[in-house]
Amino acid sequence: MKIWNSFIFSTFFMANLSAQNTIIVGTYTNSDKCKSGGIHIFDFDENTYKYNLKFHTENVINPSFVSLSPDKKFLFSVNENGDKSTVTSFSIDEADGKLVKKDEQKTQGEDPSFLISDDQNVIVANYSGGSINVFKRYDDGKLSDVFQNIKFEGIGFNPKRQEKSHIHQVQFSQDGQYVLATDLGLDKIYVFKYNKTGEKVLEKFGEFDVKKGSGPRHIAFDKTGKLIYLVQELSGDLSVLSFDDGKIELIQEETLLSRKVRFNFRAADIHLSNNEKFVYVTNRDDADDITVFKRKKDGKVKRIQQIKTTGKNPRNFAISPNNKLVLIANQDTNRINIFDRDLKSGELTKTGKSIPVCSPVNVIFYEKGK
Repeated sequence: MKIWNSFIFSTFFMANLSAQNTIIVGTYTNSDKCKSGGIHIFDFDENTYKYNLKFHTENVINPSFVSLSPDKKFLFSVNENGDKSTVTSFSIDEADGKLVKKDEQKTQGEDPSFLISDDQNVIVANYSGGSINVFKRYDDGKLSDVFQNIKFEGIGFNPKRQEKSHIHQVQFSQDGQYVLATDLGLDKIYVFKYNKTGEKVLEKFGEFDVKKGSGPRHIAFDKTGKLIYLVQELSGDLSVLSFDDGKIELIQEETLLSRKVRFNFRAADIHLSNNEKFVYVTNRDDADDITVFKRKKDGKVKRIQQIKTTGKNPRNFAISPNNKLVLIANQDTNRINIFDRDLKSGELTKTGKSIPVCSPVNVIFYEKGK
């Protein structure tokens, strides 16, 4: 009996131990309704939804997108600030959960919106600047000046939103051989050969034209690297694309909109579930919802649910490590709202629970020791 009780206690302890995680939140610091010092770090329990603010930065300007290095030793942040925009690197002190600033470098382009990194480079998408910057990353977390700058020119279909190039995201291909960039302003996805240690880190390979006026925003690869899921901000579409040796082709296009559009919307973020059976997409403004698509064996999708995020201006979101929760950053209601996720059906349920943060834009999980 003692052995059995010990087994039950051990199982319970391990289950609860595994539920303890850390979330890192990027924010806008220019809100006139609340005050944010920049990046916030919370202890978070996936089972109970309990949270504890462990650390926050002071005077880090508009860290609207944050990303961990692959080795989890460093956190990189964009800092949207017009022609004074920068990229900042931090080391992570696991013992006390604090960030230690390592470096800050100016971008050659305004308002960076996304970045990716590996053990050699940090690659940044500059939204207002219509450019991509490459910074060399050093072992101590410091960064070089801009090592490579790629600027895009042109005018898009929508005169209000596509008056010039707007690079919104950069993303590695699954095999690490390419870097893809979405241009919301010119309705294109650019494909670059990735030369990790070369004199030209990014070398233009090709480009793919999406539907005019659609505004490609974010992409997500499946694990095979052969399929891309693209959310288009201006048209409210989810596109399924094939990717083969750097070449892109359209397979399917589905709308996020449930009826004839008579309201404002701006599609935002996209993620696949860990088992890749489901695709999730947020949509802002009058929509303020998240749509769930079931992924078929051939990679095509079918919409199965659309649910309000119970907050305004849902931006980026994250699926928890145990796959049972979705945390959505609602910028204009200053909350990260928590949804339960059914592992079998993929559908979401409101929990009524949330984490208060001033102007949250980006939320990621950080698993200690991993």
